[in-house]
Amino acid sequence: FVLSGLRQEADDGGRIDRSTANELGVDIKTELRPGLLLDLTVNTDFAQVEVDDAQVNLTRFSLFFPEKRDFFLENSGIFEFGKPGNAFEPPGYQMFFSRQIGIHEDGEVPIIGGARLTGRVGGQTVGFLNVLTEAAFDTPRENFTVARVKRDVGDAAYVGGMVVDRRSTAGANTSLGIDGQFTIGDAWVWDWHGSQSYTRGAGGDGYSYRVAYNYSGDTWGSFFDHYAVSPNAEAEAGFVLRTDVRWTDIFVSRTWRPGDLLGLRDFGMWGGGRYVSSVTDGALQDWQAGIAVSPFWRSGDEISVFLNAGESVVDETFELSDSVAVPVGRYRANHVGWFGGTSPSRPIYVDVNGMVSEFFGGSLVSVGTTVTTVPSSQVSLALGYTFNRVDVPWGAFSADIASLRTSYSLSTRLSTNLVIQYNRLDREFSSNVRFNFIHRPGSDLFIVFTENRGDGHRVWNLQDRGLVAKVTYLMRM
Repeated sequence: FVLSGLRQEADDGGRIDRSTANELGVDIKTELRPGLLLDLTVNTDFAQVEVDDAQVNLTRFSLFFPEKRDFFLENSGIFEFGKPGNAFEPPGYQMFFSRQIGIHEDGEVPIIGGARLTGRVGGQTVGFLNVLTEAAFDTPRENFTVARVKRDVGDAAYVGGMVVDRRSTAGANTSLGIDGQFTIGDAWVWDWHGSQSYTRGAGGDGYSYRVAYNYSGDTWGSFFDHYAVSPNAEAEAGFVLRTDVRWTDIFVSRTWRPGDLLGLRDFGMWGGGRYVSSVTDGALQDWQAGIAVSPFWRSGDEISVFLNAGESVVDETFELSDSVAVPVGRYRANHVGWFGGTSPSRPIYVDVNGMVSEFFGGSLVSVGTTVTTVPSSQVSLALGYTFNRVDVPWGAFSADIASLRTSYSLSTRLSTNLVIQYNRLDREFSSNVRFNFIHRPGSDLFIVFTENRGDGHRVWNLQDRGLVAKVTYLMRM
């Protein structure tokens, strides 16, 4: 059970919005039978959720903020369907993305209630989710439904199906898909999917498909990924990075183990490329080709350096910032970059990343560093700074982000976390402090203070401030 006073939710901009109405939220979790778990929620509250990491959008496409709410994270892998992302790029296509529920670009959308059933039934993995949200921001009440099944094939393969539906009195969008994964030997893994969307009203009917493999041998490796999203495809309860796109990646890697040379554990090289075109007419959208080297030391230190050549085609003018617009054209996208860091086993360790590139007729210099120290099991501290400098023929600007994250555990039952972030481009400053007291196993008391400052003109102008208290109580039946 969850008893809650003030309510809050992290939105797509990394801020926290609150309503001050006193409400009672209830979450119930019960095991129906071995392997099946049922979660019920009413007046759902996310007071304990950590704020989003600040991001700067220097692309033509939407930013992707990962889910952080426990109700949607638990067993979330069951509902994965589509083209996954990685540490450097957002997903290309997800049929279901839980942040479409309860979050709007203008703030929180109250969740009236919901249910989730996940687990195993014989040789099947099953998942069902249904959530009803309240009317907000000129949008009527909406109902989200997701049904998922994955059938085991042998010891390491599956075939599955999924249905995702989002509907209200204003319209409806439904996506249906089938997918699977097969392994060949110990090193080959193949993935595939096909989906179709249907929308009540004009447009929104389209398809997506993907075929991919990953080969991981002792010395050789290879990766191939080809997917497409048609021009009219819509996944209104999911995430689609680009429509009218046909995207192909292929890479080959080779790993050496040089013995005692320079303390190296292994040394890797890879090469490959990317080709992106439109589904409509096959016109070029992007291409890249490059190589990389990746030494990894026995100490745990590692670094990867890559060099890419490429081009991007802009079909429609878009804004990099409020004052810099990039016109239609074909632009070189050559760049050199790096990422890596020292071993996390060190008392103080450093993660680094960066890129220097030709960027829409100009240049982009991006350099990021995070310094982390864990002096004891009770204390951790991470200080990060990312420098972004854009200089194009139509203007120049800096888009730096600074962050401080620290945690301190007074005991096994009482801990506190602090997050401070500064976004130079938007001139925004935010702070978030969370106290967590475990008053009994599985039951918590959260006290959360959040403040956001900056309005694009002055960084210290107050936007909002809130104090939230949340109590959870676990009952075992």
